[in-house]
Amino acid sequence: MNPADAPPRELSEDEAEAFIGQDGTDAFDGVVIDDLDGEGTQGGEESSGGDEDGEAGAADDHPMEDDSMQVFEGHEDAVLAVAWSPTQSDLVATGGQDDEAFLWRVGQDAAEATAGSMATTELAGHTDTVVSVAFNAAGSLLATGSLDSSVKVWRVPDGSCVQTLEGPADGIDWVAWHPKGDILLAGSEDFTMWMWLATTGSCMQVFSGHSGPVTAGAFTPDGKLIVSAGGENDCSLRVWNPKTGECSLTMHGAQFHEDGITCLDVHQDGSVVITGGQDGAVRVTNIHNSRIVASLAGHEESVEAVGFSRHLNLAATAGIDGKLIVWDCGAFSERGVCEHPEPITRMAWDKQQPLVATGCLDGV
Repeated sequence: MNPADAPPRELSEDEAEAFIGQDGTDAFDGVVIDDLDGEGTQGGEESSGGDEDGEAGAADDHPMEDDSMQVFEGHEDAVLAVAWSPTQSDLVATGGQDDEAFLWRVGQDAAEATAGSMATTELAGHTDTVVSVAFNAAGSLLATGSLDSSVKVWRVPDGSCVQTLEGPADGIDWVAWHPKGDILLAGSEDFTMWMWLATTGSCMQVFSGHSGPVTAGAFTPDGKLIVSAGGENDCSLRVWNPKTGECSLTMHGAQFHEDGITCLDVHQDGSVVITGGQDGAVRVTNIHNSRIVASLAGHEESVEAVGFSRHLNLAATAGIDGKLIVWDCGAFSERGVCEHPEPITRMAWDKQQPLVATGCLDGV
């Protein structure tokens, strides 16, 4: 049953199982790993830091040319979130510090089809910074999360607001869709994570247990589990049953992250999660057997983005130290390091090709 067809009422057990059943959760026994024994860990000691002087002045000595194919200037303040439609190759959503979100098209074909207007749609309604934007799998809905503590759901074809989802008592840090249905997750600064049926606005679950902001989260690729990470004063990775709201696994302790976790990504097989922390630590964890697979040392400052490649046995991490590090997931060793002269704030693997893109405070 497609959640989009569900009437505005409490979901039955059968309806919930259509997307978030308990299949595959028997391996979890609810054990809390407090002081991990380090068994199965790999990777070396923390790096010594390197030359602090670096190449910080390189950008000033050699000004970069603007090679962009198109510039969108609808925002009146910093742009903090960008998402590309999974079904319409020329449609982009952005969110910013001006409390606004936009849908706009890119490319020559879009320019010709819209007589140069690029079919820009302003999504107004938030009263604070829009920090996260995400399309559902069908590309028909867009979710926006804001520091005003609300999530809004917009119909992509006409830009109309379908739902305003409320409940969290503090700002939203991120939003994420179920891989198969119109079920939406959001993590909040109030230490909770919320799950709604986006088309009706019904709250399906509230996940409580973190002792700090829920800074990152996602469904596993099969949609049967949820993984979340805690920021400052929490430093834990948690696995949840979306149907019951119960936490089936908690990873934390001296050999895990000692500072707040900033980002995570789930491998395509659903068993392994990579996390990055404020202290530069990177951990690869098997959530089926509660083991740290690897501890990756290479960053000296906060890791802002992590991700697995869909095409190669590689992972990438990027951080405030300006480094993009590509890791071999077989040996968990460095395959290459690319350095920006300024902090890297965003990184993403291309879904169609073995390419990785970064966004940096130097504007490149």
